[in-house]
Amino acid sequence: MKKAVALLGAQRRQNTFRLLGEIGEILAKHGIALEVIELYRYDIQFCAGCDRCILNGECVWKDGAEELMERLAEADGVILASPVYLQQVSGKLKTFLDRTCRWYHRPVLTGKPMLAVASTKGSGLKKTLSYLESIAVQWGAMPAGKVGRTIFNQDRKISEREVERFVCLMEQPERYSPSLGQMIDFEVQKSMALFLGKLDRAYWEEKGWVDRPYYFPCRIHRPYALISRGIGGLIRSKMKGGGKEDPTHP
Repeated sequence: MKKAVALLGAQRRQNTFRLLGEIGEILAKHGIALEVIELYRYDIQFCAGCDRCILNGECVWKDGAEELMERLAEADGVILASPVYLQQVSGKLKTFLDRTCRWYHRPVLTGKPMLAVASTKGSGLKKTLSYLESIAVQWGAMPAGKVGRTIFNQDRKISEREVERFVCLMEQPERYSPSLGQMIDFEVQKSMALFLGKLDRAYWEEKGWVDRPYYFPCRIHRPYALISRGIGGLIRSKMKGGGKEDPTHP
């Protein structure tokens, strides 16, 4: 049985928690188990901004964030869920997301679908869901849909259609087709890895991403590949010209 892990950034088990319960029922019909992790039950320190995780591969804090990152890495799919707090995700979820900054440099969730879930009794739903989807891109994961509820439709149950893309990509990730923006972001991350950090370069080379158009085999639009590769080549050329030499080879 495949497993999805949902991170819930809510203190109370109300609307967002209920949405995850309904999603879990649908996933179970497809042979997917859902584990809901309530972030407020974990000790998660604020990111110190010291760059130690990026430069040395380890965080200065030894708390719940590291355990949760491991559990996400072991999952087949990820759900990020939060009520809307002043046009954004809750502070607890944002604190955890800040702690995953090294995943931008050395992505761990590549090839895993990610579903964004949010609820609000006011405004900010669209912004919050878009932000959560952008996190999936930063992680190298696959944005696999957005589920939201407002005060006007909070009692409407989750439908199969709302999570079908998430289910489909859990079963067949090769069907994913990255956008042009995602492919350009991939090239930007590749350029940073090749010229700005030894750990990053070694990681990308080990994964075999240096010579690929994207992280994993999927449906690549040829025009997107040509454009993103050209932009990536231009970035790396400028980095060389600006004295950004390969840190692993003198």
